[in-house]
Amino acid sequence: MKKYVLTGGPGSGKSSILIALELKGYQVIREAAEDYIRHQQALGIREPWLDEEFQKQIFWLQHTREKNAKGELVFVDRGLFDNYAYEPEGTPFYREMANNLLAKGRKTELIKELGDYAKIFLIEHPGIVERNDVRRENILQARFLEKELEKIYTSCGYEVIRIPFAQLEQRVEEIIKNL
Repeated sequence: MKKYVLTGGPGSGKSSILIALELKGYQVIREAAEDYIRHQQALGIREPWLDEEFQKQIFWLQHTREKNAKGELVFVDRGLFDNYAYEPEGTPFYREMANNLLAKGRKTELIKELGDYAKIFLIEHPGIVERNDVRRENILQARFLEKELEKIYTSCGYEVIRIPFAQLEQRVEEIIKNL
């Protein structure tokens, strides 16, 4: 199976692109973080990101989704390495990820077990962020996360293909052209 990751800062348009790809018949794996937040909020936990296990829960939900994916080609809304950009350095889970998942910039055994990512598409940010109950970052944070995500995937040995802000169909076509 070839897995193509769409990553980028919050509000960059990843979800819209993935819906468009799904409507074209491609298999997609939804973003684990957004689903986990909505689930926790439905249980009455208004700010689940305050839980020290938050990123760990998202990581393992994403891991399960990727492990259970079927087919020849799938688009992934945020790969496993996205957690590094969101988990504060120095927390126990960050140290666990650093110790167990990254070995001197090489791709990890976990990623190899899941099937390496074929390509990483960094969806460039349009410059505005619509905040809501799930998306809490502002534009400065979104831009910072975009840079961190590129740095993380590059340090793991992936080529990062930047998809500039444009009309939705243009972005989708650019991704398909680069498969």
